[in-house]
Amino acid sequence: MHAELPTELPSFDTLRHLAEHDPEQLETLRHHLAEQLIAGASTPQLQARLRGLQFEIDMRVRLAPNPIAACITVSQMMHRSLEQLQRTLNGDHWQVPPAEATIIPLPTRH
Repeated sequence: MHAELPTELPSFDTLRHLAEHDPEQLETLRHHLAEQLIAGASTPQLQARLRGLQFEIDMRVRLAPNPIAACITVSQMMHRSLEQLQRTLNGDHWQVPPAEATIIPLPTRH
């Protein structure tokens, strides 16, 4: 069994060491800290909502083909949530269509 888990996020260097040498322990720590945060929510309804969000995050990460894709997926989730919050705070409840962009092909190497 691993040593007792911390109640606060360890230093970056500690997290990096775990990622490189003990990813299973890093995942255990992530789960422990997330659960600790959820358990500290002010109401059972908020706890349930946070557990649902954590489940969605866990499933999207699990389905990602690699860690970078998982990071991008979670980042996109966060950005969508922040955009929704911004629209709500500004009273804009309609969806803003994405801006069009010109795609410029890069030259290929031979």
